[in-house]
Amino acid sequence: MGTSSHTNSNNDKIVSASPEKKVGRRILTGVKLPFSPKVKSPSINKVFVVGAQLGLILIRTERQKIKNDAFTNDAIRMIEDEESDVANRLNIIKICTRRQSQMIDKSLLQSTGYASLWFVAVTEEENNTESFRRNHADKLITFLNSLEWKFPQTFTFAEDETKLSNDKIIGTWDMYLLNMDIATILKTYVYEGNPKHFLEDAEAIAAVFGNTCTKDQAKQYLATHW
Repeated sequence: MGTSSHTNSNNDKIVSASPEKKVGRRILTGVKLPFSPKVKSPSINKVFVVGAQLGLILIRTERQKIKNDAFTNDAIRMIEDEESDVANRLNIIKICTRRQSQMIDKSLLQSTGYASLWFVAVTEEENNTESFRRNHADKLITFLNSLEWKFPQTFTFAEDETKLSNDKIIGTWDMYLLNMDIATILKTYVYEGNPKHFLEDAEAIAAVFGNTCTKDQAKQYLATHW
């Protein structure tokens, strides 16, 4: 039984409806295609902010799957370059090593053997609010994400780790900073160079070294570095 003219008409329609070559499409048939190398997904690094008494604000970074700091050496070099004006734009006054604990005045070390770091800022005490700290951290995050890194990485805000009691900041400086950095920041940014003004202020001593710290103890802590 021969093919009907109706069937031929349908076949013609199927052929004519086949995909046409689009403008800009590559010809794949018979062409040797180059191998596309594996692209590493960017690491997502965490950023934490902490507020302490007397207007101290601290930022730290953390890698995606490990407690070590994120790789920020290139950013640190730019911040520490006084001619770059980066530190001024980010309101970062110092980069300090993190302290082991309030009782141990030694640097907190990473598994790499290098000290973990804080990006340090200071502001008026009334400004040290959750929203202010978040805005401050976001500026650093935006800066870090604007840089071209050797290995892909991005930074995102993780948490505000400020210690509070009844909505009041209770974290003291010696929970976070070495005594040598405490002395430098106090004399450079908080007091007018003379340690006696700090040592005569019992509230300030408590804010920096805790409620049990005496004037003589504070003087001893600062003696080498002020």
